[in-house]
Amino acid sequence: MKKFISVLMAAALILCMGGCRNVPSETGAGTDAPDVREESSPVSVDDSAAVHKIGVAVYDVMDDEVIEFREYLTDYIKECFPEVEFCYSYTIRSAEDEMAFLRDACAEGAEGILSFITYDLREEVAYCESQGIYYMLASGTVSEDAYASVEDNPYFLGVTGPGSEIERQTGADMAEYFISEMDGDSYILFTGGAAIGNEMHRLRSVGALEVFAEHFGDLGSDVEELAVTQEPVKLSLGGIALTVYPGYTTREDVEKGAREELKNGDYDFALSMFSMYSMVDALKEEGVKQGVVDCYSMTNKELFEDGTLCYVAGKYSSIIGPSFAAMYNAVTGHAGEFRENGKAFRMTQGYWISRSKEEYNARYALATGIYVNAYNYEDLGSVMKAYDETASFEKLKALTEAWTYEEAENRRE
Repeated sequence: MKKFISVLMAAALILCMGGCRNVPSETGAGTDAPDVREESSPVSVDDSAAVHKIGVAVYDVMDDEVIEFREYLTDYIKECFPEVEFCYSYTIRSAEDEMAFLRDACAEGAEGILSFITYDLREEVAYCESQGIYYMLASGTVSEDAYASVEDNPYFLGVTGPGSEIERQTGADMAEYFISEMDGDSYILFTGGAAIGNEMHRLRSVGALEVFAEHFGDLGSDVEELAVTQEPVKLSLGGIALTVYPGYTTREDVEKGAREELKNGDYDFALSMFSMYSMVDALKEEGVKQGVVDCYSMTNKELFEDGTLCYVAGKYSSIIGPSFAAMYNAVTGHAGEFRENGKAFRMTQGYWISRSKEEYNARYALATGIYVNAYNYEDLGSVMKAYDETASFEKLKALTEAWTYEEAENRRE
């Protein structure tokens, strides 16, 4: 049922959105708004204060992770902080798409951009600077060069996300699990946007391929080059078969080719560096077990239940809460107080891991909850200067980086 509701919400967003327009929640969450803020929560700013509009740039409005993030922002954050409005992009698949959204957001009066996708960070930040609005990568990873190109720009707040080391290790850990713990000898590695500049997908793919090389020997190509191949590559090594398959399966030509490959390839396992919901029926048809770097969603819960999914490294909806707090500090006049030695910050958050439906279900409620979640009103208010005068960058960084399931569970006890 939740999956169905989520799809309806996404469809409503598509129908109602014109450029950068906020679409208020129709879920009825507001009926419980008085109970959202606990008595021990920081004192609220005046709800009649000026509205702060924040643009949210996403890669695909129909993606489960994006839907989960949007539900948290619209159904929880907006109820807790009614002086904030969000305006969402539709689907961003190119640098031109992202720049078009930035222009629309500025035209609608946005004071800042929370972005979940970047194609040219330097150009995006430069445009925001020219318009006097703030920009940050709210949950993601950028290359060292990209970050260095904008770290001194006062309109670039920073990056919150796994970072290079965690992304690489996430791909490696998933490959290690399937090689060491699962019984099979034929693998397909879906690298997503690795070949077209998606740093997260590239790093995960590199990590996975390094583990295959450790277990089965020379892959015949440099791992870094293989990770960004633009055409499928088939390898036979050490008694196993491995196919490296690039591209986003949300794109018609890639999906068609991937379906044919799954049908003809006799694969045991698919290791996906990104969500592949459009391919679920093909995986089931061919009996291919999947591991994925994605999110905690109802779709993945169902896939664990039917045995299609065996491994998830996932983000959870409220993981973006601290990024919202950082942006709120900026749009309320405190940007300079929340920098790291005068530069844009880099704060680390990783993935919750589930290797079975039992592990997944144990984390699911806290991962997807609206009113009981990993980062709640009290947590965020404590690091927002307008709500708590003791808020500081050090407190924001400490809260942001307390992202593990165990730390989140402890906060809710």
